[in-house]
Amino acid sequence: MRYASKNDIKQLIPTPEDSHAVSIFIPTHRISLPHNLKADRVRMKNAIRDVVASLEQKNVSSDDIKLYVEKLQKIHDDADFWNHRDNGLALYAQKGKLTYFDLPIEPEYTVHVNGDFIISPLLAMQQGSYTYHVLELNTKEPRYFVGSQSGLEQALREELPGDLETALWIDEYQTQRQHSTSPGGSRDAHSHGHGGKKDKKHIDIDRYYRLVNSVVMDKVLKNSNLPLILAGDSHTVAKFKEISRYKFICDEFIEGNHQHSDKDSLSKMSWSMMVDQIEDQERSFKNLFERAKHRDSRQALVNGAHIRKAAKQGRIATLAISIVHKTYDSVVRRMEKRFKIALPSSQRQLLNIENTAREVLMSGGEVRALLFNDSSQNANYVQAISR
Repeated sequence: MRYASKNDIKQLIPTPEDSHAVSIFIPTHRISLPHNLKADRVRMKNAIRDVVASLEQKNVSSDDIKLYVEKLQKIHDDADFWNHRDNGLALYAQKGKLTYFDLPIEPEYTVHVNGDFIISPLLAMQQGSYTYHVLELNTKEPRYFVGSQSGLEQALREELPGDLETALWIDEYQTQRQHSTSPGGSRDAHSHGHGGKKDKKHIDIDRYYRLVNSVVMDKVLKNSNLPLILAGDSHTVAKFKEISRYKFICDEFIEGNHQHSDKDSLSKMSWSMMVDQIEDQERSFKNLFERAKHRDSRQALVNGAHIRKAAKQGRIATLAISIVHKTYDSVVRRMEKRFKIALPSSQRQLLNIENTAREVLMSGGEVRALLFNDSSQNANYVQAISR
């Protein structure tokens, strides 16, 4: 899977030269059952049809239209591509070029052919906890997962170390060899002044989790800002937090020995924590907003025109866009409430959000998603805190 970084999003901001900007958002399935794959490819086929119709309305020549859709058609025809998707897909096409990113929550199906790419769904996913990491800690076979509301996907199966003894080369043969070559014969060198075997065990466990941390940091965490949930007993989790320098380890963890817990159990526990964190982020912004209003009412902005003006002047510290909904309406056949990206149907409102978000991103401000609620002050889709 391929998720957008902030730098990836910035690369989409320059208006394509001599080209229309085609943005496609389609819901996809993580579970690669035949009927799921068929449904995803049908949506892609419909998207290609809609792109062609939009370009024809703009009087684009048939030869140029082929340059827009040939790479989209190639993806549609690639059966293996559809086996490795998340809950949604964002595709960006211009004449002869295409890039795509997976989305951790489902978007509504939409196709846009504009002067600029539609980037707000990618920005909305930057600050939320819709994708996250889970690291299940034990000294036999630690496991790493990428998680979302659809479940966990295990990764780093080959890269993570196996059991502690094998990983640190301290099996019985190695121990006997050390004893036979140590001064004084077979006496345990660790029995004098170092706490004996008990201290040695603590040292080995420390070394082992440093090795686990090194692998996870090098392979996935060094360029990530996603939350990391740890699973393990309280002592092990505390030890790993001391070792790791990753800034986004969650305070809450899945307590207990989960070496034999299945993926579904870990998914339910971890996603429940993420829902709490998403709601905490919502409350956090509202508290920041109220404090800004208390300090100076001009800092807490809800009027779209005022927000756009402040964004152009580089004065927005935090822009909140309400394009995430809780809904039962999903391509996944479950009755549970899920998160979903839903862009405003008004083209004018959408372009106002897009232009403002671009200004804020490029001026160093923060763009975050809020849950949309028709009955709240969020109904205009945007709120902001100015500098």
